[in-house]
Amino acid sequence: MCRFIFYLGAPIKLSTIVSQPSHSLLVQSLHSNQSGVALNADGFGISWYVPEITPIPGVFKDITPAWSNINLRQLSRVTKSGCIMAHVRAASAGAIVNTNCHPFTFKNFSFMHNGTISYFSKLKREIYNLISDSAFELIKGTTDSEVLFALFISNYEKEIGYVAEKVKPSGTIYYSTHCAQEPEEKAYPQNVNNTEIIPRVLQQTILQIHQLILKFEIESGILSSKDVMEGASLAQTFTCGKLNLAVTDGNTVVISRYVTGQPENAHSLYWCRGSTIQCDKGHCLIGKTDSPLSKPYGESLVISSEPLAEDFKCEEVPVNHMVIGNSSGFFSIDSIN
Repeated sequence: MCRFIFYLGAPIKLSTIVSQPSHSLLVQSLHSNQSGVALNADGFGISWYVPEITPIPGVFKDITPAWSNINLRQLSRVTKSGCIMAHVRAASAGAIVNTNCHPFTFKNFSFMHNGTISYFSKLKREIYNLISDSAFELIKGTTDSEVLFALFISNYEKEIGYVAEKVKPSGTIYYSTHCAQEPEEKAYPQNVNNTEIIPRVLQQTILQIHQLILKFEIESGILSSKDVMEGASLAQTFTCGKLNLAVTDGNTVVISRYVTGQPENAHSLYWCRGSTIQCDKGHCLIGKTDSPLSKPYGESLVISSEPLAEDFKCEEVPVNHMVIGNSSGFFSIDSIN
């Protein structure tokens, strides 16, 4: 099972979450202590936003273990951002290749996942049928996570009434050796309230997957229809689809902690808020500051699979809830069911 860390607030160096805390992303890749798999060595990824340059996130991924990648250490040491997604992978579905590393990005969105879609190989065709043509084109790898992202994007485009621009095929083939010629993606329209829209769309996406798993178990005889109360389309499944999903547009973030089966089987997830985050000799503190640099950003928000240090004061996200925050300081924890 994967581990991830998200940060939103005043700009900080990427190393503040990647390498400086005593239980940083690099440490969690080697010694995770709150999951069934201690080693998350099947690649890593990090996306970050620099809105004064572009709304499209920067991304760095590799299939090497995070703890041994010198480029990750060097990049995170000198790069600052106010919105950061970082992920280390323990592969469950999909080969160990760069295109299967999280976070996945499309236009101005970044997405990462900790968990699995139960029976993914059996449900993949049905999920594909729910995805629009434009969203389907974002799928480059073979993971259940990227298909989840495509389903989210499809639902999001429907919600905001977005119609992809029709581009006449040029016949140009972009080879990997000529990727510099490929045009940069354009962001979605900015005149929408994503703090309201993204939670609604992510909830819809989660419930669609839950319904498909439940339907498959009933049709396969794993669950009896008698075990499912009439009208209760979201009864607990026999297996545990685990959907800790994180999505951001660089300003708003929504992160879920969700399991389709018994709640005690949910993956861990924690949140913490404060005006600033500081790391010193492995200690990691989040608290108040008088620095004028932090004031325009409201309170910083950290959401992570595991606390960043023993002295890092954070709270557990309730099972089947989602954390919602934005760069203006809005914060809420809402039930998904």
